[in-house]
Amino acid sequence: MPPDTFEADFDFTVDVLNAFFGQSRIRRSLKAIAETEVTGWEKWWQIELAMFLSEHDDVAEWEIEEEFLTDRRLAVTKDYIAADISFRRKKHASDRLIFLELKQDKDWKRCIANMMNDAKKMDTAQSRSLSGAAIRNFFVVGVYPSVVGKAEVHDYIEQLAEGRGVDWELMDTRVIKDTPFSFTLL
Repeated sequence: MPPDTFEADFDFTVDVLNAFFGQSRIRRSLKAIAETEVTGWEKWWQIELAMFLSEHDDVAEWEIEEEFLTDRRLAVTKDYIAADISFRRKKHASDRLIFLELKQDKDWKRCIANMMNDAKKMDTAQSRSLSGAAIRNFFVVGVYPSVVGKAEVHDYIEQLAEGRGVDWELMDTRVIKDTPFSFTLL
């Protein structure tokens, strides 16, 4: 995959997430989640994002919980893993999708660490899902309370990545306007 395709998909995914979190209904829900201290709202987010992708002008199709067999040389504990959501951009190969793993946590450091763990797990996936879709690109996104700045989040990611032998080419952190949350995409 040429680097420009990776960067274009990354930028497209950031734009999708910005538009998703820019919806007043989603921002109201996130404020209510924070006020009532709801935890474990990943499934809600997954479904809302899928519905948003259904109406996105540049998304041709999407799937939830796309399953992959694992490469048994790399993963000894599980036979398969699943990516939270996948989507195909319009005017792109029909069998090559962008896969996105979603994380949320009330502790920003734990959220980032869990994102890194999920990315490492996806590294064990075979190149095609059980339905035959190929991985065009894989990203992980996390939502957590905005208690630190972007620079501190990115320093922490780089520190964790170095300790785990992970090389991150791109990362972006954005505050979700009118909510107490931020998101980071790796």
